[in-house]
Amino acid sequence: MRLRGLCAVTDDHRLGIGDFAVPALLAFAQIIGTWLLTAGMNQPLERGRWMIAVAAILGCNAALIWRRVAPAPVLATTLVLGAAGIIAVDTTEAVAGGVADGVALFSLAVHRGRRQAMIGCIAAYAVMSVAFAPVREGTAALLTNGILDAAAYVAITALGQLRRQHKARRRDLAARLAAEERERRDAAGAERERLARDLHDVAGHHLSAVVVHTTAASRIDDPDLTGRALTSAADTGRDVLKALSRLVDVVGGPEPADGRLDTLLPPLCQGLTRLGVPVSLSVEGTRRLRPQVANAAYRIVQEALTNAMRYAQGAAVSIDVRHGSENVEVVVRNGEPPEEIPVPAMGGGRGIAGMRERAGSLGGTLTAGPDEDTGGWVVRAVLPHSPSARRGPGWPEVLDGATIGFCVALPAVVAFAPPDPFLRGWPASAAALAMAAVIGRALPLWWRRRAPYTVLASLAVIDCVWAVLAGLAGSETMLTLLFFGCAATMVAVSSVGCHARRDVPTWPAPFAAGVPGGVAFAAAAALDHPTGPLEMIILGVIAWVFAVLVLLPFWAWGRAIAARRVQWETDALETMAARTGEAVVAERHRIAMGLRATVLKHTARLVRAAEDGMASAETDAQKALADVAEHARAALTDMRALLDALQEEKSAETAN
Repeated sequence: MRLRGLCAVTDDHRLGIGDFAVPALLAFAQIIGTWLLTAGMNQPLERGRWMIAVAAILGCNAALIWRRVAPAPVLATTLVLGAAGIIAVDTTEAVAGGVADGVALFSLAVHRGRRQAMIGCIAAYAVMSVAFAPVREGTAALLTNGILDAAAYVAITALGQLRRQHKARRRDLAARLAAEERERRDAAGAERERLARDLHDVAGHHLSAVVVHTTAASRIDDPDLTGRALTSAADTGRDVLKALSRLVDVVGGPEPADGRLDTLLPPLCQGLTRLGVPVSLSVEGTRRLRPQVANAAYRIVQEALTNAMRYAQGAAVSIDVRHGSENVEVVVRNGEPPEEIPVPAMGGGRGIAGMRERAGSLGGTLTAGPDEDTGGWVVRAVLPHSPSARRGPGWPEVLDGATIGFCVALPAVVAFAPPDPFLRGWPASAAALAMAAVIGRALPLWWRRRAPYTVLASLAVIDCVWAVLAGLAGSETMLTLLFFGCAATMVAVSSVGCHARRDVPTWPAPFAAGVPGGVAFAAAAALDHPTGPLEMIILGVIAWVFAVLVLLPFWAWGRAIAARRVQWETDALETMAARTGEAVVAERHRIAMGLRATVLKHTARLVRAAEDGMASAETDAQKALADVAEHARAALTDMRALLDALQEEKSAETAN
C-alpha cells in the first residue's frame, strides 16, 4: 500500500488543471443558463445588464482558481462580485450570483476549521439575502427562499467540514500505517534476534558439549566411558531437537476473517496444547465483534501466550473472555512455572507496550503484572465494542437538519412563493395542515444513517397513502405538493446505498421507492382524464419505471460514497495488523526451514548414530562416537553460518 496517496490534500497546494477546469465549466454553465432563462421567459436582458451579468460571472469564477490556496479571500470576492451582479442586473432569472460563492464556501469549510467555516456560512447567507431581497416579490417569497437558502448554505458548510474530517482521517491513517509498518519491521527484527539468541544459547551450548565429550571419550579406550558418552549424546541431541522444534513452532497463524472470539481462539489454544502447554479457554457470552476489536483481542492473547511459553515454561495458562454490554474483557493468566528455568534476554520488551498500544488505539485499557493469586503473571485487556460516542451533535447531524429543512422548504417555496403559489385561496388552517404533513413526511430523514431502509419504507408508505387520499379527495394541489417533495425520496434512496449494512442488499431501494411515484401519477391521470382500471395500471407502471430511472443515479451516488467511507480505513489497518503478525510468522518459518535443512538434520543423525552405537559392539561403538562428533561439528558449523546470516541481515537493516 502506498502511504503517500493517503494524504492527497495539504495546505501547501499548487495550482493544477482542476483549479482551472471547475471555474471554467461553472462559468460556461452560468452564462448559458442565464441566456436560456431570460430568453425562455421572454425577458431578454439589455446589452448593459447582460454585460454586467457576464462580468460578474467571470469575476466570481476567476477568483475560484485560488479557492484552495486562499479560501477566505476567495469567498469574500465571490460574495462581493456576486451581490453586485445581482443588484445591478435586478432579476432572479440571471444566474449572476449565488453559485460561485457556494463553491467558495465549500472550499473554506474543507481547508479551514469549524469557526471560520461557520463565520463564512453566516456571511454568505447574510450577503446573498440582502442582495436578493430587492428582486424577490413579496414577504412569502422572501421567507420561503430564505429558508431554502439557509438550508443550502448550512448543507454546503457541513459537507465541507465532513470532507475536511475525512481528509484528516486519511492523514491520521497514513501516520498509523507508517507506524504499523515500522512495527512490522521491528517485530520481524525482534523475532529474528530472539531466535538467534535462543538458537545460540540452546543449541550451541549443547552441541559444543557433545563435541567435547565424544572427542574426549574416543581418545580413551574405556567401554563404560564410551557407553556413557553415547547415552549423553543421544539424550542431549533429543533435547536439542525438542528445544529447536519448540523454538520455531508458530503460536497460531493468521486468524480467519471472523469477529467471534469463540471461534478464533480455540485453534490458537489447541496449537499450544499440542506443544505440551496446558491451556484452558473460557468464553462467557457470544458476540460478533468489530473486526478491529476481534483482531486486537486475538493479537493480545497471542502475545500473552507467547510470553507465557517463553518465561513460564510448563506453567498452566488460562484464558477468560467475558462479553459485556459495552466491552469485552480478555484475561490471560499463567501460573508459576514448576521449576525455575533461566530465561535469556529475548528482545527489547516491546510485547507489553505493543499490547497496551493496541488496546489504547481502540479506546480500551490493558494491564499486565504479577498475579498474587497464582504467583505467575496476568494480562487483562478491556476493549469497547464501539468507538467512543461523540459528545453532542456534530456535522453529520447538522447536515441531516439542513437536508430536512431543504426537503420542507422546497415544497413551501412552490406552495407560497409568487408569482403563482398553488396554495393560494386555501384557508389558513388547511394550508397549515398541508405544511404540517410536509414537515412530518421529512422528519424520518433524521434517522437515515442509523436505519436507512426503515426511513425509506416509512416514506414509501406515507407517499402511497398521501397519493391515494389525494386521488379520492380529487385534490390535484396535494398531488402537486407530493411531487415537489420528491427530494426526500431521493435522499432516502441515496442513504440506503450509503449507510445500509454491508450484508444487506441495497439495489431494491430505487425499485421500492419508485412505487409511490407510480401510484401518484396514476391518481393524477385519473383526476385529469377518468380512465378504467387497466389504463390506470399501465400508466402507473410507466410512471414507476420512470421514477426508478430517476432514482437509480441517487442510489449509485450513495454506493459510491459508501465505497469511499471508513471501511477502506478499517481494511487497511486490519491488513497491516495481520502483516505485523505474519512478519513474525514468516521469520519463524524462514529460520525453521534453515534449521530443518541443516542443524536439525545433523542433530537427528547425531541421535541415530548414538542410539545405534549404544546397541552395537565395542568396535562399532567407537566408530559411532566419531560419527556423533562429526555430526555435532557439522550441526555447529551450519548453526554458526545461520547466525552469521541473521547478523548480516540485522546490520543491513540498521544501515538502511
